[in-house]
Amino acid sequence: MVIASSQGYSNAWKQFEPASLRRMASPARAWNWIGAAVILSSLGIFECAAVAERPSGDAAAAAVDAHVAASRSAAIRECNEQNIQLPPEFLAWVDGDRDARRAIYGSWSDPLRSLLALRALEIDLGIGAVRGHSKQLALAFAVQAGQPRRRKASPWNDGDREGAVAVMPDVSARDPLVLRVPTWTPTESVRPPSERRSIHDEVIAFLDSLPEVEVEVHVDQWPPLEYDDKGIAKPRGGPTQEKKLVRRRPVGADVIASTKLQRAFNEWMAAHGHPGVQIDCGERVVFWLSTDAVNDDARRASIRAAHELFHDAYRATGRLPAQRDPPPTPSESMAWFIRNNAHEFGAQAASRGWPLFPLDAPWPLLLMLADDDQPLREREQVWAQFRETGVARFYGEYIGDIAQQFDMQSARRVCPFPFSYGSIQMMWKDGGVCGTMGNIGARTHRILGEPASTAGQPGHCALVVLRRDGTTGRYSWVGEQYATGGDEVTTVHSRWDMDGKGLMRKVAFHQSTAWGVSADREGWLDAMVLASAMRARSGRDADAATEVTTALLKAALDSSPYALAAVGHAIDAARDADAVRTVERDFAEQTKDRMPKADWDCMQSAVRVLAEERMQSLQTDDGRRLRARGSDQ
Repeated sequence: MVIASSQGYSNAWKQFEPASLRRMASPARAWNWIGAAVILSSLGIFECAAVAERPSGDAAAAAVDAHVAASRSAAIRECNEQNIQLPPEFLAWVDGDRDARRAIYGSWSDPLRSLLALRALEIDLGIGAVRGHSKQLALAFAVQAGQPRRRKASPWNDGDREGAVAVMPDVSARDPLVLRVPTWTPTESVRPPSERRSIHDEVIAFLDSLPEVEVEVHVDQWPPLEYDDKGIAKPRGGPTQEKKLVRRRPVGADVIASTKLQRAFNEWMAAHGHPGVQIDCGERVVFWLSTDAVNDDARRASIRAAHELFHDAYRATGRLPAQRDPPPTPSESMAWFIRNNAHEFGAQAASRGWPLFPLDAPWPLLLMLADDDQPLREREQVWAQFRETGVARFYGEYIGDIAQQFDMQSARRVCPFPFSYGSIQMMWKDGGVCGTMGNIGARTHRILGEPASTAGQPGHCALVVLRRDGTTGRYSWVGEQYATGGDEVTTVHSRWDMDGKGLMRKVAFHQSTAWGVSADREGWLDAMVLASAMRARSGRDADAATEVTTALLKAALDSSPYALAAVGHAIDAARDADAVRTVERDFAEQTKDRMPKADWDCMQSAVRVLAEERMQSLQTDDGRRLRARGSDQ
């Protein structure tokens, strides 16, 4: 790859003779020759070879190549400074593959970390996966790896980046990855009295000393699968819920619910050397099926202490995992998705509709799968149930006001369990309200290979899932569990990173990606690179920036009318209200006739949000300047 500094402009631009303007397809694009000159001279570095390959007046393409080349040069330089060795053949493939080149060097993510992440995936999963059958998924994982990552799996809504850190991927030589899903086996034995050394041992010994109890459980009964004469499974109806009585040993939740068992527990602990360990939770204040919140603060504190006692005892003695499983590495997660995607259901293929979402979709649409940090053991249980029975549970038990008190919600069903709090399995066991239901739905969709996220509505939590129209091939985000409005009031919790800010945004922002890729994938990806070029220029000389920003925005919108990130950067660069309104007007004039009206209305609403945010920022800045001026006088 030939890189030229800004000193090479005069020689490089000899190929752009004025006569080339006469060869343009339309006089309306005559701006491109001048626009390209403005854009490239602003970037300060570009790829001569790539420019030479472009039609003379294609400003957008030339600017894309220039920004990618500049980003690549910086990434390779940093790689060399850190003495990180990458195979020349790997770098040559990235340079020669347009998808890879733009994703790694032209997106909003850190180019060096993305480059190393892609190489790490290739080391672990092989060239065939990364460059071949799963290239788009690999690019999604590589770009996402350029963002800060949580060290622990997210316990709640998507988009939670608290404690996230930037990690430099490991590209050292190693054996190919062998995918192994962890297992966990509970401890069933009870230590004899002579070996009991802790309060935890005595708590478990007391529970195991109790006789079995008979309890009522609700069980989903599914109708049996039936097959037609071709051996294809017929559509199956939904489950019916039946009540059953089962016998089991008492658990911590039973003691919390019963004053009789509480007295027996207190006597046991006193008799076995722990007279200070006493609980007082009342009679059925909190029990297995309770739904009411606990309003007595003192009682709630007592129940919380009892829950912590039983919970800690279960963990210490191996009847609950000591901690939640760690999130998988990017390579493990990608390998897990690839394995499942290749599963053949045989006679059940038609009824399963597998795969539910194409893993060869353009990489920007797969980012939520790459960002999923659910531990493999949790995922595997859900996948195995779907694989073997066709059952996928997108909802759980709605339990009322007690769900607003996590400590009481947890106390009502504390018992031995193979999964920790924060897992989808614990959400199914304990139930919840809208937040739990949205999490169950979004996580299940992602486990089954469908990009999805929890989403907030006024006073409610829902979710969105990405769908592909089987007839038109168009991708679109679809809301589920909506309650207090439509897309216009719904904020997706997974971050919209396209502008490099990583904010939670309304559905319209995510639609801009899905619809833009659907309408013109190549154009949208070029617009993405141009938006990154605009972000790279932010904070430079304001007087020189206006012309460049205008040219870059025009180039981005010429590439894709769905270039919302570029519009956002242009609005951010506006220095007053008139400039903000100019960007809004330019967007409207350049895009209105180039997309369906419903799409345009949606995009316009997103642009309006960006404009309002900038207006508020300008007002805040003006106020600060006035206050500063007043303090100087």
